[in-house]
Amino acid sequence: MRAARRHLKGARSVYIACHIMPDGDAIGSLLGLGLALRQLGKHCTMACDDPAPLKFDFLAGFEDIVAQPPDAEDVIVTVDCSDTERLGALFDAQRFARRVVINIDHHVTNVRFGDVNVVTDLPSTAETVYALIRPMGVEITADIASALLTGLVTDTRCFRTGNVATKQLKTAIALINAGASLTEITELVFNREPIAKICLWGQALANVQTRGSIIWTEVDRQMIRKCGASPDEGGGLVSFLASAMGVDVALVFREQDDGRIEASMRAGPGMDVASVALQFGGGGHPRAAGCTVAGELPDVRERVLAAIEEAIRQREISAP
Repeated sequence: MRAARRHLKGARSVYIACHIMPDGDAIGSLLGLGLALRQLGKHCTMACDDPAPLKFDFLAGFEDIVAQPPDAEDVIVTVDCSDTERLGALFDAQRFARRVVINIDHHVTNVRFGDVNVVTDLPSTAETVYALIRPMGVEITADIASALLTGLVTDTRCFRTGNVATKQLKTAIALINAGASLTEITELVFNREPIAKICLWGQALANVQTRGSIIWTEVDRQMIRKCGASPDEGGGLVSFLASAMGVDVALVFREQDDGRIEASMRAGPGMDVASVALQFGGGGHPRAAGCTVAGELPDVRERVLAAIEEAIRQREISAP
């Protein structure tokens, strides 16, 4: 982190980007870091290739998020991205090569693409941002704290994931003491959904299928158009499917605008879906991962399901 702080302190302008189809950790980390650097007098561009979900519009700086690639900024920072493909159209190989790139992330499958890699094993990237900015003389204002607590709360599913420990609760308390409202964040993030998302989920849930201990559904472009939904509004569906009793792995297959198929995966204890995602060029965490695969939906679905089934068989073989 020292090298990252040195480059950020020396920069007059910083470009910060998060991953496509951003979740709360991506948006919270993007805004938390951007607001902190602006407080230090830096000119900050905060970018995402996909529109930020409106449920995060209560966060300060939300309206400043743009969808433009880096320009003449001194330093480029990526947050919550395991590889450059996750940046979508924001990644420009030539511009990235001409500047120092700081890669801030927490995914175990991160490929260390930065000149400086700040990759931790914390449950959220927002916590990594918090650890980075605290020694830089940043005042953790209510706005910064709210952004970072949003990242922590969403990526731990309200502190329910298996990687939550005392450290995360202490960080949450510190952010609450700085002015973030846990009540407001959980209400606005988890209890406020657009009608288009409810429509999309209704269609997807009507098509749920199971195979052994695997549960999955599909979201195609026709369903998205019918509901007037945005690409991110399938988010959270795979976690809901993973709550089904007797299930080891849940998947949601989504057809993207470019025809490729995104597979989002969630797993129960003892399963490692990140290793499966890696087989298809993706990544993530052992129990929460994903990949994007070229091909027709039926073919991609069968290939991914076969890999999941093999992973389940291998786990059973190696079990004591």
